Amino acid sequence: MKYFISLISALLFTFTVFAQGVLEIKQPRQTLKNLLADDQPMTVVYTAQNTGTQPVIITRVTPMTSLLKADWPKSPLLPGKSCDIKITFIPMQLLENFNMRILVYSNANPARKELILTGNLVDNPSKPELLYKYNMNGLKFKNNNINFKKVYTWQVATDTLEYYNTLKDAVSLGVIYKSNHLQATFEPAQVAPGKKGKIIVTFDAPKANDYGYVYESLILSVNGSKEYSNRLSVTAELSEDFSKLSKKDKANAPIAQFDKKECNFGEIKQGEKTSCDFTLTNTGKSILFIRKTKASCGCTAVTLGQKEIQPGQSTTIRATFDSTGKSGRQYKSITVITNDPSQPENTLTISGNVK
Repeated sequence: MKYFISLISALLFTFTVFAQGVLEIKQPRQTLKNLLADDQPMTVVYTAQNTGTQPVIITRVTPMTSLLKADWPKSPLLPGKSCDIKITFIPMQLLENFNMRILVYSNANPARKELILTGNLVDNPSKPELLYKYNMNGLKFKNNNINFKKVYTWQVATDTLEYYNTLKDAVSLGVIYKSNHLQATFEPAQVAPGKKGKIIVTFDAPKANDYGYVYESLILSVNGSKEYSNRLSVTAELSEDFSKLSKKDKANAPIAQFDKKECNFGEIKQGEKTSCDFTLTNTGKSILFIRKTKASCGCTAVTLGQKEIQPGQSTTIRATFDSTGKSGRQYKSITVITNDPSQPENTLTISGNVK
């Protein structure tokens, strides 16, 4: 009897599984290569078909970004029938290189399908300004930041930023202010109205002699003007290059070991100062160099014992928090950069409450 009931249950389960709608997307990944920038809505269509034996109801379509809007039939999709899932967007709002997901939910098996919309934007000859969103006194830039990302401390990196001249006169750019390790050249030297130019920026990391995240300003002159608001930012993450270390070098490398990475100073009154000490020990086999320490806030001062730590030796890193002007829960971080190839960057945190 039990066997008979189990058999019936299995048959019913099998029937239920196979007597379902199946939603198939004919082209779930669509690539829009060299899509022209535009300020008018554009719609991409995905075709879905019910290849099962029961009706399918698409309950919702959820883009993973608010830049996309979805539309789909709300009525049941009968077996063998197809429908369109429409994704609408404004091209100029997308990233120059985009890759976006859209999730489709239904009562089919499986209950979730994934759509991909990928591609890249290019200048639209009939609307040349659209990708140049940052205005600098009539000059429009694609970006107001040149981000070099990771740069090794021995590298000299170069990047290019384009701009568009919307003025009625030709323009020539120059530099009012820059750091010594930055160089900027302009091509062409003069840009006619309605034409494009390039700023070529070179970041000389050896001259910078720094580590970690760096932020610089590049202040430009337009036709000889001296307006300090004509500012571009230059950012980079300066890293020591450990890629050429041999196995022997790695085995004999320094190791940065902290006694703790979090410190709670409890509760203090506004205006008071409090300190947290972190002990850093070199548990490796060669000298550990502290390359840099940097606090996340000017309200936190960092003092060091030694910057060069012999194997087996320790030093103290003290973080002093000034609560002047602060109230409520506080959370500050200190970045410590060393020559430990296994973990060159460590983050220490101090927290507490200011009443």
